[in-house]
Amino acid sequence: MTASTGIYIILLGIIALGAALFLYFYKPERSKNLRLLLSGLRFISVFSALLLLLNPSFKQVSYLTIKPKLVLAVDNSASMRLLGDTLQLKQAVRDIQNNKALKERFDIDTYTFSTDVATHNSLTFDKEQTNIAKSITTFDKVYKNQEYTTVFITDGNTNLGANYRYVAKQSADVARNFIVVGDTAAYEDLRIDQVNVNRYAFINNQFPVEVNASYLGTNTVDAKVNVYTKGRVVHSARTTFSETENTHQFSFYLNAETRGVQTYSVVINELPEEQNTTNNSKSFATEVIDQRSEILVVYGVLHPDLGVLKKSIESNELREVKLQSIEKVTDEMLNTSDLVILFQPDTSFSNIYEQLNASNKNRFTIVGLDSNLSFLNNVQNTFILPRSRQSEAVQPLLNTSFSAFQLNGIAFRNYPPLESIFGEITLSGASDVLLYQRINGVETGNPLLGVTEISGPREVFLFGTGIFQWRSQTYLDQGDFEAFDTFIDKLIQYSASDQKRTRLDVDYERFYYGGISTVITAQYFDKNYVFDPGAQLQIQVFDQEGLVYESPMVFNGSTYEAQLTSLEPGDYTFEVRASADNLTVEGSFTSIPYAIEEQNLNADYATMQIVSEETGGQIQTIDKANEVIDSILESSKYSIVERAIEKNVPLIDFTWLLILIVVSLTTEWFIRKYNGLI
Repeated sequence: MTASTGIYIILLGIIALGAALFLYFYKPERSKNLRLLLSGLRFISVFSALLLLLNPSFKQVSYLTIKPKLVLAVDNSASMRLLGDTLQLKQAVRDIQNNKALKERFDIDTYTFSTDVATHNSLTFDKEQTNIAKSITTFDKVYKNQEYTTVFITDGNTNLGANYRYVAKQSADVARNFIVVGDTAAYEDLRIDQVNVNRYAFINNQFPVEVNASYLGTNTVDAKVNVYTKGRVVHSARTTFSETENTHQFSFYLNAETRGVQTYSVVINELPEEQNTTNNSKSFATEVIDQRSEILVVYGVLHPDLGVLKKSIESNELREVKLQSIEKVTDEMLNTSDLVILFQPDTSFSNIYEQLNASNKNRFTIVGLDSNLSFLNNVQNTFILPRSRQSEAVQPLLNTSFSAFQLNGIAFRNYPPLESIFGEITLSGASDVLLYQRINGVETGNPLLGVTEISGPREVFLFGTGIFQWRSQTYLDQGDFEAFDTFIDKLIQYSASDQKRTRLDVDYERFYYGGISTVITAQYFDKNYVFDPGAQLQIQVFDQEGLVYESPMVFNGSTYEAQLTSLEPGDYTFEVRASADNLTVEGSFTSIPYAIEEQNLNADYATMQIVSEETGGQIQTIDKANEVIDSILESSKYSIVERAIEKNVPLIDFTWLLILIVVSLTTEWFIRKYNGLI
């Protein structure tokens, strides 16, 4: 409050006092004490009302107590049920949550983790995979710029994501404490760690297989590895393990003799005293096909997008990409290719367009600043481009009504802009736009990426260059290129296919590994080929003995989805039916046995100990969990902070002043009424 405001308050007090005295002492009535009482009440009312009109502000200081965060992260995977006592686990969680000293010192947030992180509701210990690295990354993002520590209740075994030791090391200032579940003793063990194999192989060819095996123990042991399919041995190898030479990679080739999904099992012999024999075998599969799709990319200018297209397309082993400059393209290349991608076409592409139109072949056109726009307007009927040589940076905006094919896992939020031609682009006929252009946050309605079938063959068109940045952004967002590569694969699959559009489209894999949810997705369109989000789709799954699963498919915002989480290993067929029009789609898949959470019968104490030491945390077994809690409480690193918050509060916010005015006026009225002054 300033000095001038203080002067105004004094003047208002004088005015209020003068008014009150004038009212009751100008023509005295009744006793002096009564008049003094009424004058006082009137002074309070008038002075308070005048203060509200002036509405001065006052500094108000409040104190906020900020406690450091303690994040309690509980492993909710199936291995916890196998290695530990679930009742003891749940009791340990309750003890930490209800610890009085901890609650006074920390704000305790409890989470569960497996493949993802979730707030703690219940512990089921039935999740099929564990990703400790992702939980560490998630906590670091949630509690960024906050003081916090973590307590993990886990066996330390991770089978998904990065090595959590190195992820934790990136933020070593956050202490990682571990309460260990499971046996920490090490037993002699031979195991199959990993099998690397291509998802697809080609008929009458050989395909490579890599088997990584390891030994835990102090002896020298002989090991034999056999690979079986349909009850017969197709490969065998021997090696010797010791305490120092404890890993070995077997590399060999197998023959692809029969079309379809072929399943194999690799087995390493058991040791006489071996405790865990579950990890002595592992199943794998490959799908044997006739041939790869050949994609021809024709370019007139070099650009980083060309390399990214090749990498993304060939991430699907079914596809082979040939990059070819326009000067070296032959008729044979065009005829043998399943799809031709035209990168920034100009007048030198005229012969290419003539042959593509003559053969009615599908194509994928990418238009950039080096394209000849007048030439493109004359040589095709799909779109009309502006006659502009100017460029602009455009960001993608996903069209949620896109229905040509299913698109999952990528939303294009915050993706870098592409370099596009300036001006309005007009599409001919019923083209389906996947991405619109957005400039400086403004939706323009201009197409960026879309598909069409109006001229007979299928065509994909992209009006911008720079998608190499999108692939990099996908890696920054998700830690891999999978979402972007899948997106490109969907575009290639659509544009390379001659299959006519159907009203019920089902997407699935030919085989799934056990421990990973079997997901089947579908899209349903009405008679005008408009996606219908209100359809009723039913899925039935059959094994050799009959029906094993039946359920409605759930709409998840863009597709209908069925997650099959309890299927036994084996061969299955399924049928998806749209009840409204009696449309059905049939398919088949194979479930490959692999209980990933049963591969370890011991806790990974060594890794957890390294992480706790490198980050300044503590580690103890679950029966000594109190020692971890005591060490956290004794640490001087975590302190409660009391923060003073000073703010200017206007007088009108003080409700008690309004109450005072009402009380004083009411009291004055009753006294005057009682004494006959009214």
